[in-house]
Amino acid sequence: MARVRRKYIPDLKEFMALCASNYAKLNRIVNLAEVELGQAFSIAIDNQPNLSITLKQQSRHTATYELEQESAQVGLKRRYLVRMYHDAKVAEVLSGLNKGMLPPVFPYPNEQMKQPDEKIQLNRFLSEWLNFCLEFGQSHSLNKTQLVFFD
Repeated sequence: MARVRRKYIPDLKEFMALCASNYAKLNRIVNLAEVELGQAFSIAIDNQPNLSITLKQQSRHTATYELEQESAQVGLKRRYLVRMYHDAKVAEVLSGLNKGMLPPVFPYPNEQMKQPDEKIQLNRFLSEWLNFCLEFGQSHSLNKTQLVFFD
C-alpha cells in the first residue's frame, strides 16, 4: 500500500523561539563590536572558517546584516542575509547559501533539491554558529580593536 505524504507545516512556535534566540546572540555580538552602517568586522576562530559581519541596512525597527563564512583552506565561502527586527526582538535568515530570498516552505519535490524546512534549518545553523562564535571567537574590526567574547 502506498504511503501518503503529509504536507510540511512549519512549527511557528519553534521558529519564533529560534529567531528570538538568534536575535539575542547576534545582538550581543554586534553590540560588543559597535558596528556601524557599511562597516564590517570579523570573528576569527582557530582552525575554523572566519565569520565576517557587515551592517547592510539600518532603520528604526530593523537592521540587516550580511554574514559571510570564509575559509581559504577548504575553499569555503557562504553568505547569509539576516534581518533583526528590534520591535519583536527576533532575527531571521532572509537568504542563504548564496541564493535568493528564502520562501517559508519549499514545495517538495523540487528541482533545486531543497528540503521543505530549508528556512528553519538555516536558522538553526545560524543559532549553532553564533553559539560557537560567542564561546570561542575573537572579533577584529577594521580599526583593529580586539574584543574577546566571554559568556
